[in-house]
Amino acid sequence: MTMNSSPLLEHGDAHPALPGLAITGMTPGEETAVTAAMLIVMLAADGENVAALVPVETGIDDPCEAGSQGSLIRWAAGHLDDPRQVTPFALEANRSAMHAADASGTLLHGAAFDLAHETLAEGRTMMIVVDAIGPMDPITPSLTMLDLLARWALPAIIVEPVSRWAVGHVRLVALAMLSRDIHVAGVVLTPSETSETDLDGAPEAIMETLAAMLDCPVVIRPPIILTHDRTILLEAARACGLQKLVPRRAP
Repeated sequence: MTMNSSPLLEHGDAHPALPGLAITGMTPGEETAVTAAMLIVMLAADGENVAALVPVETGIDDPCEAGSQGSLIRWAAGHLDDPRQVTPFALEANRSAMHAADASGTLLHGAAFDLAHETLAEGRTMMIVVDAIGPMDPITPSLTMLDLLARWALPAIIVEPVSRWAVGHVRLVALAMLSRDIHVAGVVLTPSETSETDLDGAPEAIMETLAAMLDCPVVIRPPIILTHDRTILLEAARACGLQKLVPRRAP
């Protein structure tokens, strides 16, 4: 039995959700945000009106800060959304979300995330939520990103650098998601500085292993240098088959 073969259960606390996807990974970072930007640009090119949300980001003190994940996906979505709705909590301390909030005296709570989600969803056709802290990293003692994704009923794309640990990392994240009945829509393997000769198998072998284990599409993303060029992002998304990870809508 593959990991995605378990039936999805209904969540009593799930919101009537706007169709969308969450982008996450074992240790989210720049590659997660770039993958999300590719997806947003591709969806927009296909006629979707995309809402983009980074619920909480640490290591920044301004949601407009250059190089932040929130600023990149806000640019990709092409909207003039309030940066404080795109990134409701920008925390200066470069720590876990809960500890960064404690350091700044900030109260993190689910109602603020729900408000940002609902505000951004107004008039949009797709919601892309980018995890900048890690799916299992505590936001509060009783709240993680997994809780938010389950509440908003979002399937997830797992982003992971190509390495000898890729299969194990993706498996851990996928198991955590499936324990909350979050559907794994696919996996994006990103470039690694490690030489392929140092890996336990070539990237294609890792891709095949994950596809068989999770029963979902797995793609290898090409390197991207210019992250603020829509043409480059769109061409890269199409070339690697990112569209295969977007769940089909019911007719």
